[in-house]
Amino acid sequence: MTSTITSSHAARLTTAMAAIRAGDGDSAVAAMKNVLRDVGRDPSELRAAAEYVLAVAAVQAGTIGQASRAAAACQAVGLALDEPGWVAIGCATRAIAVLHDNRPADAVQDLVRAEYELRDAHQDGLRGWAHTHLGQAYEKFGLFELAVPHYEAAMGIEERKLDLAGSRAIDARNLATVNYHWAKELDMLMEPDLQEEVETRRAEVVRWAERSLALADSEHVEGAVFPLARYLRAAAAWPADPARWIGELHVCRSNLGATHAGFEMEATALLAVAYVEVGEIAEAQREARRALIRLDGVDDLNVQRYVRWATLRVADAMGYPSAGAGLGYGRSISWAWRQQHHSDLEMMRAAIAGYERSRAHDAAVRAAREDALTGLGNRRAFDEWIADAAASESDVSVVLVDVDRLKKLNDTHGHAVGDDALKAVADLIRGNIRRGDRAARVGGDEFAIVLASSEPVEAQLVMDRLQLAAQVASLQPTVKAGIGLSMGLASSSEGLTPDALYAVADARMYEDKRRRSGAVA
Repeated sequence: MTSTITSSHAARLTTAMAAIRAGDGDSAVAAMKNVLRDVGRDPSELRAAAEYVLAVAAVQAGTIGQASRAAAACQAVGLALDEPGWVAIGCATRAIAVLHDNRPADAVQDLVRAEYELRDAHQDGLRGWAHTHLGQAYEKFGLFELAVPHYEAAMGIEERKLDLAGSRAIDARNLATVNYHWAKELDMLMEPDLQEEVETRRAEVVRWAERSLALADSEHVEGAVFPLARYLRAAAAWPADPARWIGELHVCRSNLGATHAGFEMEATALLAVAYVEVGEIAEAQREARRALIRLDGVDDLNVQRYVRWATLRVADAMGYPSAGAGLGYGRSISWAWRQQHHSDLEMMRAAIAGYERSRAHDAAVRAAREDALTGLGNRRAFDEWIADAAASESDVSVVLVDVDRLKKLNDTHGHAVGDDALKAVADLIRGNIRRGDRAARVGGDEFAIVLASSEPVEAQLVMDRLQLAAQVASLQPTVKAGIGLSMGLASSSEGLTPDALYAVADARMYEDKRRRSGAVA
């Protein structure tokens, strides 16, 4: 059920992830479909991992429906395995898919669920993946304040689920990237009061880009990390010394390639602005013209906004009269973005807080109706079940189960051993009642089973299974003094009201106890 990932399958997963990094999502999709055919439908860690990689590959390949289905399958496997880490990964990956489909409202529920499943993840490797994908989703959403903590958390986790070279270098590059986008949005507001924050973000870009480059060098994965990290460093550092960094920006632009086409266009716009700063107007005009020409056909609105803003800055510095008006219009658009950003941020935080309150409320409700020792219902839950049956006039039967000789067990071996025996009895009851039946611990050594049927023969079958299970399974192997189960049944088929069932079952249970005279199960 929870089979681990073998080395041969890990190699196939790692190869697919490397293909995704290289921009070849289609081949990764095909590879994961083959793995899933091999694995079959049973829940396993391998199937969860293959569904996850398929979802990531499908996002890159642009098949959003396939990505959403694979992410949902990863989540479902995680639930079957009782591993919240896989559930968090599935939710976060599906959020990324719908954000690529320009459906931010549909992503919110998945993001909130991922946040809370992540808290209960059992494996650090899964926790790292979930943090990374939550960071990517929030970055795609434009919620940089929420993305950065997740990227930082991923950076702090040493364990990796797959031995994929360059993972930590990419984690550092993610932090450089999100701070780059954050600084860019603040810069376009053209607000002097925000300049300090812009500089703080730029410093973070430089710090994490240099960390990424150092890690890439030590892990020998320069090709997967180097071009973008190098550009991010130059893009953040150039305002402090334009003459020094112009040459570096040229080199970076030539190395970015088709995989980072949006950054390549932004590099061209940055070069135009940098040339204005050093007084090389002809070069600034040439780069600005190049950026605008290449803008045709670009779908990314954020890239479009930035390139137009940068080229307008060049035109304004050159004295074009309409450029100032254009910058003013662009600034108003940026402020509108800023207001929407704050609205989205507050909405997301409110959704997370609301989910937290809902979970706390649900936990409180469960705790009020759950026996802390055994995990079954408690007397309050039992009383509510009987009241519901009475209100709905439903047929119902009650079986009371008493643990014989529990006091002797406690006196001889201590209450810890007695508690273990009670938990063992609870497990026996859980494993031998039918779907739809409910069980509660209603006293110190007394349990009650509420059966959704008034047929005594069905209730008797449940009682027979319990007695047989108690005889076959040793409840407490280390205890010489055995314990037994005494039982009593009452049913509404006898003409009893639900409120009367407990008292009648209790009397019959004590009759059984007297007959058994403490017989050992």
